Amino acid sequence: MRIKQQAPLAAPGIELWLVDLEVPAREHEAPAPGDWLDDAERARAARFHFERDAHRYRASHSALRHLLAQRTGVAAASLRFGAGSHDKPRLDLPGAPAFNMSHSGRWALIGIGGQTPIGVDIEAPREMGELMALAERNFTATECRELLALPEAGRLRAFLRCWTRKEACLKAIGSGLSIEPGLFEAGTTPEQRTTTVPVSGQACQVTVLSVDVDREALAAVAWLEPGSRHLAF
Repeated sequence: MRIKQQAPLAAPGIELWLVDLEVPAREHEAPAPGDWLDDAERARAARFHFERDAHRYRASHSALRHLLAQRTGVAAASLRFGAGSHDKPRLDLPGAPAFNMSHSGRWALIGIGGQTPIGVDIEAPREMGELMALAERNFTATECRELLALPEAGRLRAFLRCWTRKEACLKAIGSGLSIEPGLFEAGTTPEQRTTTVPVSGQACQVTVLSVDVDREALAAVAWLEPGSRHLAF
């Protein structure tokens, strides 16, 4: 794997790291994938049918431990993780930084922040059937109109851009798809925007931004605004 920090964001202390899971790391970057993993991570990697997928899992989780160790000063192999009510990982460490990870194909995206809940998502473009039908089930009416206004050749990337933005928002909240993605606007364009997501009958303010990572992938990062942090799961 090769770990590359992305350009600084206009975001509250969030660092983004792009990991190429199929490029061997130099010695100073990280150890061989799997060296720092705990028993649960190794067991999960062993359940993958294809070795390529197992390698990507080991590499992404090793990269996450490497970066969190640098941030916290705790040895990578000693880091312990818990999970929120919808399985969003967190560090079992007093004052631990918020973090999130996403992977798709050969790429992983890792976000590390301060105490603000954050979410990231990355998607490698792939052929998708019934694109507009998927959009109608998951996007707002405005987002669907934005897709339809585009030439057909440009719809896939716009769809994935919107999807990464919605996923990043829901991952920042920690809800996963227990909140329907069609209930809030994330947009099909890359600009930063603050949207309102309904959480437990309350309005949660989430800011989302598309990120340039690699021409082969689309990505987004999101974070909860200060008045909404108590709504994170």
